Amino acid sequence: MTRSWHILLAVMAMTIAVGAYYAVDPAPARFGHTVPSAVRVGVLPDMNQEELERRYSPLLSYLAEETGLDFRLVVPADYAELLQLFGQGEVDLALFGGLTFVQANSLYQAEPLVMRDVDTRFISVFVVRHADPATRLTDLEGKTLAFGSSLSTSGHLMPRYFLQNSKQIIPENFFGHVIYSGAHDRTAYMVRDGEADLGAVNVEIVDRMLHDGRLRKGELRVVWETPPYPDYVWAVPPHLDEETKIRLRDAYLKLDPDDKRKSQVLSRLGATGFVPAGARIFQPLKQIAADFELLGME
Repeated sequence: MTRSWHILLAVMAMTIAVGAYYAVDPAPARFGHTVPSAVRVGVLPDMNQEELERRYSPLLSYLAEETGLDFRLVVPADYAELLQLFGQGEVDLALFGGLTFVQANSLYQAEPLVMRDVDTRFISVFVVRHADPATRLTDLEGKTLAFGSSLSTSGHLMPRYFLQNSKQIIPENFFGHVIYSGAHDRTAYMVRDGEADLGAVNVEIVDRMLHDGRLRKGELRVVWETPPYPDYVWAVPPHLDEETKIRLRDAYLKLDPDDKRKSQVLSRLGATGFVPAGARIFQPLKQIAADFELLGME
């Protein structure tokens, strides 16, 4: 294993709750801090617009009731545009993947706020059509591999990293073609429809597509899954006032699976709870991104 992966395992073994603590500032507009009239919430476009609205609308309604603030969902055209909007101050709260977070942290001093419990140990899967005779990745030499967005943690960076470090496979040398679908659901459809032989996808999105009928059982089959790594995180810009950060963080942490209404919000998000997030857990991922020359991209 590489040094980065040893560090990643060590950091993930530590408690992540030590990361994010914010003290309330009774005068939030001081020192360049701003109080938004409406919180603009940017999310990764890793699914189609309709699915994103269905997924996040209950959360935004809950946050509005809990904090007394107004919320507006912002869906960018792609992962790069979310980074751009965040850097331009047009997003006040962003759901980043691990890669886009370390980029936003490096470029724009993004501050981690909270993570879903499941995001501390996330995995990606490599899928083929169910009828494909391949049982191992090595059976697919010379075939077409589909990643998601080039800026996706679970749809590109970590699958690529583990291919190279666990399987000694450099995608461009091993596969006949390497393509980028732009989103996890599109990757799954491309494999299902024969446009790609193998796809690297977010396991959670594949499971959700099977659950809601966008994929049928028996259409795709997993040939390999990656080791776990930290992924999605909700983050805020450094200029957001401290009181708003506290209110947002506390609202997330109050989502209780034993409360019927709150459990419905959590279920839509694929979580059983949230934990405070700190930048430390992403340090190994930041090094991996730097190794792949992805850290400074805008």
